[in-house]
Amino acid sequence: MAFANYHPCTKLMFYAIVFYLSISLSASTDATMKKPIARSLLPLQKKTIVIRNSAINKEVMNIHCSSTESDLGLKHIPYFQDYIFHFRVNWKGTTKFRCHVTWRGGGDHWFTVFKRGRDKCSECVWQVYGDGGYGDKPLMYYNRGDEGYHLFDWD
Repeated sequence: MAFANYHPCTKLMFYAIVFYLSISLSASTDATMKKPIARSLLPLQKKTIVIRNSAINKEVMNIHCSSTESDLGLKHIPYFQDYIFHFRVNWKGTTKFRCHVTWRGGGDHWFTVFKRGRDKCSECVWQVYGDGGYGDKPLMYYNRGDEGYHLFDWD
């Protein structure tokens, strides 16, 4: 058996990779659950972020999103239009995206659009209302396909 001659650390790494791939590729679900088990918690999972301009003043929203790995550049989102981007969580599971938002009469704000420990979604949807927005919070977040939403303040 040729594999028996490898260093124990090499074997351990091989088994860890096989285990990770088997978990990340499986789509098994519990009979009582409607969603796959822990798929969104694994590193390297594909994420989709949708940011909708729902600004109360109906102005064009300027947004610049970035992480430590990626800078997505400045985008201009007309009222009630979406900006969509995709990424994969890094292998360390430390991916975090922040966005800088400005618009005429709306100020200058930052918010964290994705943080792995907080966001368990595969498609995270943000509606940006601005100050005095929905429920007196400027941001609403929900996972597409789930019921319920969360309201956030600026960072």
